[in-house]
Amino acid sequence: MTDESLELTRSMVLNTSTKWETLQPRFLHYRGHYKIYLSFAILLQICTLAFWCFRIATHSWGEVWATQSFELLFCSSYLTGLCVFYVMWIKPRMQKSVQVFGTHLLIHNGKTADEVKFSDIESVTMVYWSLFYLKMKDGHKHYFSASIERVDYIWEALKNIRPDLLSVTEFEDFRLKLVQYDHHQKRKEWFFKHKIVDVFNWCVLPIGFMFVSYLFQARDVMIYQEGLYFFRLFMYGLMVLLVTTFLFSVVLKKLVFDKKIEKQMVGKAADKLRDIEFEGMILQRSKIFQLVTACFIFSLIIRTDLNFYSVTKLKEDVSSFNLMKGKTMIIDNRFNCVKCRYTITDGDIVMFGRGFVGQVMAKEGERVGEISHDNKGRSIASTNIQEVPAGHVAVKASNGKDILFVKVVDLIGKIQN
Repeated sequence: MTDESLELTRSMVLNTSTKWETLQPRFLHYRGHYKIYLSFAILLQICTLAFWCFRIATHSWGEVWATQSFELLFCSSYLTGLCVFYVMWIKPRMQKSVQVFGTHLLIHNGKTADEVKFSDIESVTMVYWSLFYLKMKDGHKHYFSASIERVDYIWEALKNIRPDLLSVTEFEDFRLKLVQYDHHQKRKEWFFKHKIVDVFNWCVLPIGFMFVSYLFQARDVMIYQEGLYFFRLFMYGLMVLLVTTFLFSVVLKKLVFDKKIEKQMVGKAADKLRDIEFEGMILQRSKIFQLVTACFIFSLIIRTDLNFYSVTKLKEDVSSFNLMKGKTMIIDNRFNCVKCRYTITDGDIVMFGRGFVGQVMAKEGERVGEISHDNKGRSIASTNIQEVPAGHVAVKASNGKDILFVKVVDLIGKIQN
């Protein structure tokens, strides 16, 4: 190669090298699957609103408020809390990101950015789990947790630049927790990765649960309001799936994945990579176990008729039956018919209509009458004797005097003492 060629090559290298720029640190964003949590919360709120709309449509607002004011207030508080959670937590964090530099952090919030210099940090405090905050010398606090992807980058930079803030053991122990929680949060993005199992878990299984429940329970119980019946089954199915999913997630994190990360990082500070194949296999098997567990719980619900029990509060005193206003009562909704497996009998205290309470005196075809007393308290012959019409039952009213003929289809259930 000639001297001219060497000189030309050297100049090209120099000119090219001047164009290289330092790459900016990656942006650490807040995790997007928090939107999934919000979606589930909104779904639950929609179901709750549908239930109360149905209740108000079939009863008057005054009756619903009188008997279930606490439940209404609780659901209203849930709706309010959901809106506040979105405005105050979800929405601001979806716009935030963090960059880690050698001497500082850059916290982006939309079009603005706040610089957090490591030299200005007064102290660092570990709150719980993966949450910690940096207290600045001016008193301002910056909070970080595993809701930020790879939050351990921030912790490692803090350890390298300001080792005086905590001991080596404290730094390493909490760093392990951050990595464990980061991997745990990342696995949540695989929530519907195993499509066949997930479709069976979240679609086929709850639909099958409602179908089998109706198939077995309709033989023994009269279902007058099928819309409310299937709504309750849907809520039971959704609750079982959410609870089992949460429990299996926690158990796997604590007993399997956290242990594996702990072994990886012992003596190898940089070995914190995820074993994707291993995690995928464990998660798939856990979903199969979850399916079996959910089937067992669904079978237990059908076997015990748990979906036929409801809770209500009395809107007024019923002294004749020793029931006080505001008392919480358990209603067995299976006892709402005559000549079926769970038939009502004379003397049962039942709820009927729009929250009224009474005592069964006679069934259809039987005769019933009022018994009068003289001024000395002695009973005299029955008066106003009537035969109970077909499809009705005779019920003593809550005042202990009047006798009402109530349609069987208006029976809600038997009050359990």
